[in-house]
Amino acid sequence: MEVRSGRVVAGVAGVAVAVCGAACTSKAKPILPAPVVSQSSSSAAPTLAPTPTVAAASTSSSVSASPSAPVLPAGCSQLLPLGTLERILGFGILGQVNYLNAAPVPQSGRTGRVTCTYGTAPGAAAPTVPTATAKPSPTATGAKPTASPASAPLVQVSYITYTDASTAAGRVQTTIEADAASAAVSNVSVSGKPAYILIGSTSSELLMSDGARTIVVELSPTLVTADKAPAALEAIAAAMLHFGQSASPSAAPSASGSA
Repeated sequence: MEVRSGRVVAGVAGVAVAVCGAACTSKAKPILPAPVVSQSSSSAAPTLAPTPTVAAASTSSSVSASPSAPVLPAGCSQLLPLGTLERILGFGILGQVNYLNAAPVPQSGRTGRVTCTYGTAPGAAAPTVPTATAKPSPTATGAKPTASPASAPLVQVSYITYTDASTAAGRVQTTIEADAASAAVSNVSVSGKPAYILIGSTSSELLMSDGARTIVVELSPTLVTADKAPAALEAIAAAMLHFGQSASPSAAPSASGSA
């Protein structure tokens, strides 16, 4: 009995050892997969977050732009085509169309000036034009660098740019004060903008400013009489305003023409 009971105890002990071994091995298995690989792979995803930041920086740098230079007509056909001028006048003009591009004058605030002349009035004295710094259009032929004054043009128009609107308006006032002694001055409106007309014995003239640019129109009395000159001057100035209209800032209601 004692031997049998000893075998039973030993058997039980063996079973216990076997059970313990099985239990120990079953508990050791969960420890092996403890390092979770999926955690590290998912943590790598946030590294893509800086990408939108780089795109935003490049977008903001592309927005900045340097201010552009004053826009001037490259030819008389851009400022006042001959066909447009003839339709306004109601008749054709004989003679050449000349293009003059004058240099800036920093002392007066002028950043550029383009002058176009149409036809000539034989025997008339030429008006004051910045020919010293101007360059004739390649289309002008027969021009000679002589000291004798040229014939006055039948029509002369100028498109002038300045550093700002106040400088442009000031130049108009200066010109009016200088010419008022020999001409009758009247206030008119061109495309809703104030302008001045000066009717004299040697020429009829319109001056106006629109923002930092100015418009000057001169007609020979041999081409248009004094009574018809105001309507023609206003129509010509209105046609000239179309050039650079989108690029020029709108003028304040108090701004007027420039010279």
